[in-house]
Amino acid sequence: MKHSTPIKISELLILGLLSHRPLSGYEIFRFMENKADSSGSWLRLNKTTVYNTLSRMKAMGHIRLMERIEEQNKPPKIIYEITNEGKEQLRQILLISSENPPGIFVNFYLDLPFYHILEKDEIAHILKHRVAQLEILIEASALYSATMPDSLMKILIDSQTEIFRSVRTSIFHILERIDNNETPEFFKIGEISDEKIFRSMKTVQDPRRGQS
Repeated sequence: MKHSTPIKISELLILGLLSHRPLSGYEIFRFMENKADSSGSWLRLNKTTVYNTLSRMKAMGHIRLMERIEEQNKPPKIIYEITNEGKEQLRQILLISSENPPGIFVNFYLDLPFYHILEKDEIAHILKHRVAQLEILIEASALYSATMPDSLMKILIDSQTEIFRSVRTSIFHILERIDNNETPEFFKIGEISDEKIFRSMKTVQDPRRGQS
């Protein structure tokens, strides 16, 4: 497997989120905080990193100031949007990152929500390349495990191999979906509040209800 230039995670995440909708620096920070709390597939970025990255990308022309909202007794709220140059930069980051061996959470689940800016054939090419990479990792892990005595290390290797297989299965499902769905809709990022989740859970009938 060949390695490419390491990607800047902060640049990938911020450009990726802005590719879906305009956001303020604080909204970007809170979005990532919420995702980091609920899923290991999102990395936590501190406020300084978020604002420094926004400033750098604005100077490079990858994002621009869309709106400045003045609120009484509060700092001004600056809304940013991605530019065409920023979309092309994000596209290049996605294509380059696909050449790296897949870190399960960093290289795959992390950049997947931003594939909506890619063409369908580009997405298919990246995902098929990921499958090929995972096949190598699965085969290598299985061979390594076969040489190990029954031990904790063998259990860890076998567990890792199962993760690789699960991710491979996920990719197959995604490839099937993009053949039958509009790509931008399938990769859309939505926000679901805790209150909405709680309400939906209450509507699910208790399977024990009605039993004597």
